[in-house]
Amino acid sequence: MEIKGSAALVTGANRGIGRAFARALVDHGAKKVYAGVRDPGGVRDSDVVPVRLDVTDERSVAAAAAIAGDVSIVINNAGVGGAGTTLMEGTFEGARQAMEVNYFGTWAVARAFAPILARTAGEPWSTCCRSHPGPAGRSCPATRLRRPRSGH
Repeated sequence: MEIKGSAALVTGANRGIGRAFARALVDHGAKKVYAGVRDPGGVRDSDVVPVRLDVTDERSVAAAAAIAGDVSIVINNAGVGGAGTTLMEGTFEGARQAMEVNYFGTWAVARAFAPILARTAGEPWSTCCRSHPGPAGRSCPATRLRRPRSGH
């Protein structure tokens, strides 16, 4: 994967590790870095392109894919903690939100950007790097995206 001269999308890029990924891409010569965030006004860095992206909203994911159709790198970083829900304590609402963001949201971004990556990078990959792993410590449903087989 070549970073220099590439276009990239980082989800959850407004703070923490997501912002660090976006900064590293800029520092390593990416020509354009899209910062996929729920609130574009919260993006502090002027050398990234803020893109409204709520990974739990399919229309938002599709709109982000339409805007960032030139990317050859996707860092699927958006994530949340389980809001204090453990096996025996807490409400299921926090766990449901974590699943929506960390599992289904990551999957939605990977699915939306797979055709773009296949076109721009030649081989569809989605890099999932989150500080809040999903269920059973897994960070995303699939890191390598396979093209559908013809006729299936």
